[in-house]
Amino acid sequence: MRQLILAITGAGGVFLLAGALRNRGWSLADEVCVRGAVLCDNPGWILAIVALLLFVATIQSIAKT
Repeated sequence: MRQLILAITGAGGVFLLAGALRNRGWSLADEVCVRGAVLCDNPGWILAIVALLLFVATIQSIAKT
């Protein structure tokens, strides 16, 4: 579960950075936003998914003890 949370957090950071640097001369940011325009426009969705996964992981760790 930790690896999934870290991967989604990393992807969220990439889309957040690409959205901030879009149309400012960074070709990689432009390419990322072409492929994932919805996530560049709304990076909060990724943060909401991370928050949900953290909640689930917390509940799972509490249930194990």
